[in-house]
Amino acid sequence: MASSLAKKKTQKISAKELPQRLAQARGDAELDLLITNVKLLDVITGEIYPTAIAVGGEYIVGVGLDYVGSPAKRTYDAQGAFVTPGFIDGHLHIESSMMSPFEFERATLPLGTTTAICDPHEITNVLGSKGFEWFLRSSELMHQNLFVQMSSCVPALPGFETTGSDFPLEEMKLHKDHPSVLGLAEMMNFPGVINANGEVLAKIEAFDDLNLDGHAPLLRGKALNAYLLAGIQNCHETVTIEEGREKLQKGMGLIIREGSVAKNLKTLAPLVNDFSSAQCLLCTDDRNPFEIAHEGHINFLISELINKHQVPVHVAYRLATYSAAKHFGLKRLGLVAPGKKADLVLLTNLEKVAIKEVLVGGKFVSELSLEKHVSEKLEKSRPPLQNTMSRQLLQPPELKYNLTAGTYNVIEIIPHEIITKHLTVRYDGKSFSEPDVLYMANIERYGQGLPPGLGLVKGMGLKSGALASSVAHDSHNLMVIGTNADDMAFAANTLVECGGGFVVVDQGKVQALVKLPIAGLLSLQSAEEIKSGIEVLKQAFRNQGVVLDEPFIQMAFLALPVIPTLKLTDRGLVDVTKFSFIPLFQEA
Repeated sequence: MASSLAKKKTQKISAKELPQRLAQARGDAELDLLITNVKLLDVITGEIYPTAIAVGGEYIVGVGLDYVGSPAKRTYDAQGAFVTPGFIDGHLHIESSMMSPFEFERATLPLGTTTAICDPHEITNVLGSKGFEWFLRSSELMHQNLFVQMSSCVPALPGFETTGSDFPLEEMKLHKDHPSVLGLAEMMNFPGVINANGEVLAKIEAFDDLNLDGHAPLLRGKALNAYLLAGIQNCHETVTIEEGREKLQKGMGLIIREGSVAKNLKTLAPLVNDFSSAQCLLCTDDRNPFEIAHEGHINFLISELINKHQVPVHVAYRLATYSAAKHFGLKRLGLVAPGKKADLVLLTNLEKVAIKEVLVGGKFVSELSLEKHVSEKLEKSRPPLQNTMSRQLLQPPELKYNLTAGTYNVIEIIPHEIITKHLTVRYDGKSFSEPDVLYMANIERYGQGLPPGLGLVKGMGLKSGALASSVAHDSHNLMVIGTNADDMAFAANTLVECGGGFVVVDQGKVQALVKLPIAGLLSLQSAEEIKSGIEVLKQAFRNQGVVLDEPFIQMAFLALPVIPTLKLTDRGLVDVTKFSFIPLFQEA
């Protein structure tokens, strides 16, 4: 195991294996696989031309029509299909899919995502090293190339929220040399970088020989210069075209995101061209099984670029393959070329991203029996299954707001964005001056006995009952939004008792529930079962007036105090523009 793992990061061909691969490349030894009658989309030159692909072991040993007729253990006639490199997701949190890494692999590998670069900071905030190490063990058991970036901000903003655990630099260093670790995950504490916080800079220094991922929404000008000066290489949180252009001009990798809520493809696609594509790549960040099943994964992003945003075909595929591989230093990935890993996508139509077959390491994904091995691999990975809900049941009086006439600070949700607006809303003793203002609470769940953080939120549309979630980035305390304290307390307690998940309640009854027993974040069910559960949730919250497409995902980001503008942690309202707490009640 150690020797096969050791080559994962570099994808290096061992000295023992290389003579055999060279013999196959020269035509002096039988190939393991020969793919014929195939047209290569060259993501370097943009050309499409007929070829054959010679495979030895996990690697492409040769490309060219002169391999046609060569002896091979298996010859596959692609029947005129196109071939591209396997797709690379440049940044994501598998926890947001609610699937175990193995179920995620089963759902996305057939869609062409042969490589995923993940940051498991969700589970690390809950379980610390125990959660991070589970992801490392899982990566060792997968066909999909799962690279695990070192979670850099646990908690996201120290002193502003309560987490289940921390992940100090001493523990991070223990895992630096693991073959699945490419570098430091998104450095969300950009104020700490810019203002030379010693603890933050120590993390950057410890990993500056590896990739340094960024996270800097709306950051521009001198502050962006300082952030880049520290060595940060990319950002997936870009939300305006002007911001994206400046980041590209200053040499930053622009990771274009299209998740379940945060959708930046439409805004940033105009920046993509032949010149800029070397610095642009794609990611899903946070995408749930419903969207994966109904739209797709990276394949969906490619299709959107081509068909909705008129990005040339070869450029769209380049972003999903070579640009990502080059950015992360994955020398054996990203091209259909000699010496690259045989991660291939065969397609009948490039514009529609119509996938015929996917290969990973020279093996046909359709022949890997991924579904059959999910349970076996999950058990072998030793997942953390303890109930992480350590708090006492909530009593409705703990959610009494005791509102009096005056002006209140209110969070306004922006559909399809994870940034929010900061409103000031008048209350006359009976009603608010703005419609659709609801009660909101962030409830500490790690046994610290803290009172709930209370807030007000606009933009949900909820008419009755409450919604509650144990997914609340990044500390994952309980987030509840409702019309009354009784339903809000009942919703929160339902999740405490079941170990976490998503719930819709009305008049003291559960209308829909999806359980997430692994750290309150992940399910043990299949992607299809999770999708069905989400469909029931969607119907339930729509019946109660919710107007958002993905309210639970939007709720999750209302707790994240490193994304502008106003957020609610278990300790209170945070003005992210000033990184300071502010009161709910502003003035009489």
